[in-house]
Amino acid sequence: MKRRGGPGLVPLSALGRSPDRAAQAEARAEARIRSAWLLVVGPTLVRQTRLLRMHRGILLVGCWHQEIIPSLRQSAQTIWPQLSERLERMWHLKLQRMEIVPCDPPEPEAPRPPKADPLEAVLNLLREQGKGAWTRRSG
Repeated sequence: MKRRGGPGLVPLSALGRSPDRAAQAEARAEARIRSAWLLVVGPTLVRQTRLLRMHRGILLVGCWHQEIIPSLRQSAQTIWPQLSERLERMWHLKLQRMEIVPCDPPEPEAPRPPKADPLEAVLNLLREQGKGAWTRRSG
């Protein structure tokens, strides 16, 4: 493949190390960790922490309870070998360390509207089309 802005060919090995490809792989790994955050940190910490970012082998974890951040930092150093082993076994991720930093609490989730009944939606559609006489009882 030709280099942009210069003569010559680029080795295929250099293409595999492009920053875009590395960033994409890191984003995929971060998404996997984020989706399984309960499994990664456990039920106690899942209500007090959230994954902020994974970048260059560092797991950046945010906590919005200022009073427990020092103890979390100590715990993170203690449990890091087991946690990094678990992440490597589950997703083949080799991370260097975990950092605990203060962050804002997550925004509360907006209530989701209840799922519409598909049968009711079809019946309403038929009624709107003027074909609803068969759904009403004759009296």
